[in-house]
Amino acid sequence: MAESNAARRGPRSRRSTNALRSFLVYLEEIERALLARDALRVTALLRKRTATHLPRDVREELLYLSRAPRETMRAPVRFLRFQHRMNQLAEGGEGLPTAQTELRLEPREARQAAGTIRLRDADERRTAAHDGFEEGE
Repeated sequence: MAESNAARRGPRSRRSTNALRSFLVYLEEIERALLARDALRVTALLRKRTATHLPRDVREELLYLSRAPRETMRAPVRFLRFQHRMNQLAEGGEGLPTAQTELRLEPREARQAAGTIRLRDADERRTAAHDGFEEGE
C-alpha cells in the first residue's frame, strides 16, 4: 500500500502543508472579495494575522484597490502573481514559506573570541563607497 507524501515526510511537514492550504483558502477569500469589489471585506481580511504572510507590495496593492473607486479598471496583478506562486508551491508539495530564512554562520572556532574588537591596519582603511579599485589602476 502506497503512503502519501505527507505521511512519509512526518507530522511537521503535514502541519506546514496544512498551513499552506489554509493560507491558500485565505487568498481565495481575498480574491472573491476583490471580484465582488467588497472593500470592507478586503480591509477586514487584511487585518487578520494571516495577512502578515503577504509581501509588503501585495498588501499595499490590496489596500490601494480597497480604497479605489468601484469603477477603477486596475487589476490586482501583484496579488494574482503571488497567489499563483503559492498555488505552484502547494502543487509541488512544499510548505508555507517562512518570513525569515535561517542564516548560516561560521563555526565559533573560526571567529575571534567573543567581545574582541577587530581593528584594521591603516592601509586597510577605505571609504564606505569604496569600489575596490585604486585611483592609479
